Amino acid sequence: MSNGPAPDKNVLLSTTDAIPGYSVVESKGFVMGSAVMFVPYDRVIYAFVRTIWHPEARDELYSEFFRRLRHKALMAISRNARKLGANAVLGLKLRIWKSGYGMYEAYAYGTAVEVKKE
Repeated sequence: MSNGPAPDKNVLLSTTDAIPGYSVVESKGFVMGSAVMFVPYDRVIYAFVRTIWHPEARDELYSEFFRRLRHKALMAISRNARKLGANAVLGLKLRIWKSGYGMYEAYAYGTAVEVKKE
């Protein structure tokens, strides 16, 4: 039986203070990860023109863009938690804001912990 995620797997991420089926062994401290991306202007122009026939085109562009931005920030926090020797992040928060014209930043933070399966 495994004591937690395998070393080659991603870190467990939870917005709560506990993960069902796991108990916290040790707190490793505060951990964060961020990602910055530009909205590709060619895609914005394409979506703008396409909305004439398909009004949902712009929503599709931004949904995919923000999904990738969130994913990059969560992968960054996972890598940083691994560097601290953690296999989980509890109390995860994720914020996204516009940091310039066409530029967005996602910032994820939480508490890195070592957990084991109960």
